[in-house]
Amino acid sequence: MAGDWIKMRCNLWDDPRVSSLCDITGVAEATVVGGLYWLWATADQHSADGLMPGMTTRALDRKCGVVGLGAALVQVGWLDESAEGLRILNFSDHNGASAKSRAQTARRVANHKSGNGEVTHAALPKKDQSVSGALPREEKRREELTSTTPDGVVATSEAGGTVVALPKSGKPGCPHQEIIALYHELLPQCPGIRDWTPARANQLRARWNEDKRRQDLAWWREFFVYVASCDFLVGRGSSKQPFFADLEWMTKPNNFAKVREGRYENRGAA
Repeated sequence: MAGDWIKMRCNLWDDPRVSSLCDITGVAEATVVGGLYWLWATADQHSADGLMPGMTTRALDRKCGVVGLGAALVQVGWLDESAEGLRILNFSDHNGASAKSRAQTARRVANHKSGNGEVTHAALPKKDQSVSGALPREEKRREELTSTTPDGVVATSEAGGTVVALPKSGKPGCPHQEIIALYHELLPQCPGIRDWTPARANQLRARWNEDKRRQDLAWWREFFVYVASCDFLVGRGSSKQPFFADLEWMTKPNNFAKVREGRYENRGAA
């Protein structure tokens, strides 16, 4: 095992990819960062190269308590999923003994430069003499990897993976988990949500953003109550094979429009 602590950036909270994970899963930054802590700490204890054999995105969701987090991490470039299991990309940069050694060395050199540490030039071993020169190059590399989007959002790729540029928006974020909870509460007869994939999240977010009136949980409560009143959508139709609409089906553009137009309302016998 690599040790009893892991390296996490102080500005991780504001990383654009964390914001993207929040948008995809519908949870707050604190929950996402907590899930990342569990993932990185577990890998640090049980993996030498970032591979977690047998681990699946569904298992990760269950461990972290966030539906869709595993698939979202793959989407933003922090995880790779294969038949072997899950692999943390750029693992050696942020976990393991080598990352910790670099962090300790950087702190020692920073203390020396500021005059607050007890380390002197004479006290530094010869093998560490080049550290001072290496750090500026590392800082320059990070500056090159940091960019600002046209909307003024700073995106940094310090943690590795693909940079996700997020536009500024005054719209409230789509509360995926709360809407899913309402769906389960008001439509218990319909199929339950087990995997909240990025595609499903994007679909729900699109319906949320299309109309300001929908950016309110009360609107979604009324929508699900209405769906529950439509016999065909909840398995009470006359067909020998009852149909049960699920949240993915409801939020597809065409289906969503038809439901709201009353196409599935109960009709009296002619």
